[in-house]
Amino acid sequence: MQRKQSIITGLLLFAAILIAGCAGSQGAEGPIGPAGPAGPQGPAGPPGEDASVRLEYVGAEKCGECHEEASAKFTLSGHAFDLTKINNGQPPTFPYDNLTGGVEALPEGYTWEDISYVVGGFGWKALFIDSNGYLITNPTGETGVTDYENQYHFANEDLDENAGWASYHAGEEKIPMDCGSCHTTGYHTEGHQDDLEGIIGTWSFEGVQCEACHGPGSLHASDPYGYLMVLDRSNQSCGECHTRASMTHIETANGFAQQNQQFDELYNSKHFAVQCIACHDPHASSVYADPNINPTAGIRQTCDTCHWQNIYQNNDKHFNLECVDCHMPAAGQSALANLEIFKGDINSHLFSINPDPEAPQFNEDGTLSMPYLTLNYACNNCHGVFATAKDTQELADMANGYHNPPQLTPTAMPTPEPTPAP
Repeated sequence: MQRKQSIITGLLLFAAILIAGCAGSQGAEGPIGPAGPAGPQGPAGPPGEDASVRLEYVGAEKCGECHEEASAKFTLSGHAFDLTKINNGQPPTFPYDNLTGGVEALPEGYTWEDISYVVGGFGWKALFIDSNGYLITNPTGETGVTDYENQYHFANEDLDENAGWASYHAGEEKIPMDCGSCHTTGYHTEGHQDDLEGIIGTWSFEGVQCEACHGPGSLHASDPYGYLMVLDRSNQSCGECHTRASMTHIETANGFAQQNQQFDELYNSKHFAVQCIACHDPHASSVYADPNINPTAGIRQTCDTCHWQNIYQNNDKHFNLECVDCHMPAAGQSALANLEIFKGDINSHLFSINPDPEAPQFNEDGTLSMPYLTLNYACNNCHGVFATAKDTQELADMANGYHNPPQLTPTAMPTPEPTPAP
């Protein structure tokens, strides 16, 4: 039986060899079949890097390596000194200390070792932050001293005021330093800068530096042509800080518009469609001029660029006045003001003058300004001080048609006499 099976197996193997030898060459590869069902999802990979981490603030000094002209102006502007850190108990210095006298005095009872930051100090006044991050409002170790003088102001020749002190929230306790959003660069509301409990938020740099308006510049600094910076030229960009509670209202107190309302005033004026930077160089100081770097005190365009038809003045005693003397008087207050002469220390951005002698400047309780300047603020800050005093009716008579050139009455031509006959 075994022999029979071996013979059969051998015959089958021989037949297979014969068939393989007679087979032709391999044909072309057939089409790919349909895909099979998807397999199970694999495990999640590690988290990627947050793209925002790549955007870092590099500081104005880095920007100045390329943007030399803008940087030269900026370093002499108030934006750079909105907030100054005190290091090693040394008083701060500012670009125009030779004009202002600088900030050397302190609230009574304090030394520079007690001060962490100075708010302001460039142009009008200065406030002081203590070593715990709170605004200084009381003498050391005391509370409730409501007449404590804690705000330093510079001298003001226009108001005939010497440098001195005033009370600001005096007597109140633990007023936090919460001004970082408009006095620093790279501000975040979380945390406490320098771990000082009185400071709300943290920041990358003190002062309003380039990146406060243009955004963090690390990518642009590493690839200037591949990554462009933000260029927001809108009035709203300036209005993020040059405003108070609402852009639709102009807050007033003691007869003057309160500080930081340039955007609010502009919004309520006929010039709202005009960009802030059409008139102002945002990199330059508008308070102090520099003969080489900033000869125009940051003014790009003068009024007659647009209002060329209004340059005529029908009062020959006013030919030495500039447009802004009447249309942008100092009707606001940052540090000092004198209601007797209708003069503060911040120029108005309302522009329009209401010649009605009975027009009110404020609402009934004096807390809001009208969207125009009355004759007292436009004219009587000079009349009665440097010029002849005049009541509002006299001023109204002068103001009406002030910019209208005289209309010449044509002279009738004489009728020619007939030539007598010879």
